Amino acid sequence: SAASDVYKRQDIYSYGGVGREMVEGQTVLRAENISKSFGTVKALNNVSFDLRRGEIHGLLGENGAGKTTLCNILYGMVRPDSGKIYLNDVGVRFTSPRDAMAMGIGMVHQEFTLIPNLSVVDNVILFTENSGLLMNRSEAAERVERYGSEYGLKVNPYVKVSELSAGEKQRLEILKVLMRGARILILDEPTSVLTRIETVELF
Repeated sequence: SAASDVYKRQDIYSYGGVGREMVEGQTVLRAENISKSFGTVKALNNVSFDLRRGEIHGLLGENGAGKTTLCNILYGMVRPDSGKIYLNDVGVRFTSPRDAMAMGIGMVHQEFTLIPNLSVVDNVILFTENSGLLMNRSEAAERVERYGSEYGLKVNPYVKVSELSAGEKQRLEILKVLMRGARILILDEPTSVLTRIETVELF
């Protein structure tokens, strides 16, 4: 795919995300004139969006405004009817979320994608097994603890997911995509299932 071709260009991208030579404030992601319809419903109409390194954006709008559709397009889950996406000023076309992840874009969905009967560490192993990060349980647990400490997202690696609070599950979802090398993180409705205190902690 076009995404794979760009990904191979080491002068533009390093493994798992945007290139090492990037500087603060540089545009890393640009969407131009994105449109998408579902039948007779026009979800997006010529939407353009720029993201610079180091920025945090909040996308606001009522239900049905197209927020999730735009997120899904940027993550490769939905293909736009028209428009273009650029990473570091290079045009890309995602055919699947795997393409987006290979380019350093990760997404945490509104609904958790965790397996409740498995432990935190086993969920991490399952999520990362197709990314080249081959880990045994002790290695995965060490990564969970290291990334959790680095990003303030601590989760007990050996506890069952069913025993986690909503806030802890959210942390785990974020850790999963960070551990796969995401440099651009999309959070869809990240506070919808969180308590007020958990929301403050997330921000």
